[in-house]
Formats: sequence, C-alpha cells, structure tokens
Amino acid sequence: MTSKHAVTLLLIGAYFLLVLVSLQHRGREISGPWWFLLRSFLPNWRFYHDVGHQPRLFLRHRTADGSWSDWSMFLPRARFRWRDLLHNPVNNLELAQQNLVDHLSADIHTLADDADAGRLVSYRLVDRLAHELLLREQQSTVGDPPIAYQFEVRLIPPLATATDAVTVLTSPERVWT
Repeated sequence: MTSKHAVTLLLIGAYFLLVLVSLQHRGREISGPWWFLLRSFLPNWRFYHDVGHQPRLFLRHRTADGSWSDWSMFLPRARFRWRDLLHNPVNNLELAQQNLVDHLSADIHTLADDADAGRLVSYRLVDRLAHELLLREQQSTVGDPPIAYQFEVRLIPPLATATDAVTVLTSPERVWT
C-alpha cells in the first residue's frame, strides 16, 4: 500500500468517525450538514421505516408549435443477467437516479414553507437528470425537438395507479439548452 492510499483511507476513516461522534452527541435525529455529506455514500434508507407513498419523477416537454407532451413517468426497471452479479453499472446508475428523486422528495418535506426548493442541491441534480432523460428520449425518437421541459415529483401510493398521486413539486418551465 502506497502512502497516498494510506492517507486516503485514514481521511475516509476519520470522516466516518467524525460523523459517528457527531451523531451520538446530537441524539437519534439525523439531520444537518454532516448527514447531507454522509448520504452521498449511502442510498435513501427511508423504505425500511414504513411502506408509504413512493416518490416518482414525471417529465414532459413542449415543442415549437406550443403543444406539451403528456406526462411520462421515469421508473427505472432493473434488467437481470447473470453477469450483472459481478458488474452492474447500468442498474446501479438507474438506482442512483431514482435515489436522487427520493432525496429531493425528502428534502422538500423538511424544507421551510417560505424556502425556495430551486436552491436545493437535490433539486438541481434532479433538474439535470430530467434534462438528460428527455435528451436521451429525444435522440431515440423522430419528431419535433423540444424547446422547453418541466418535471414533477409525485408521491404514488403503494399498489395504486399514477392518477392517485399527490404532486409534491412542479418545476417551472425550463428552456431547452
């Protein structure tokens, strides 16, 4: 092991130790800037607490003639192949993308009433995700290119249709770049 690797491992260990100590001093409630930095290492574990509404990302775009497309739900579906047991970058990326939506939904629920959701890091990441997903869709289909887009985060009840959803956030219309 080189000295760079040893220093890196030491710094990561010190980081986790600092987070652990700060969490023990603050009690059982996990919040604050340290938790925000730690959650980049971990997925959103809220699904272990209870079964409830699930945050989903909905997208739509507007073409030059002014018409909006229907809302489409982004729902990553894992494809299984035997080689995925060893190396699975596609499904890991889709899990990380859905995890962004989960984090945005959780951040919105803890946001103060007068605060702007557009200032959240998770909001900006989901905005970029929405743009990338629509860009990918636009490249695979033939039709008028979009000039604007919007996204929504909706909470879908378990075992229900998307029409029973509760809208948590609707982004303003964004110009296509």
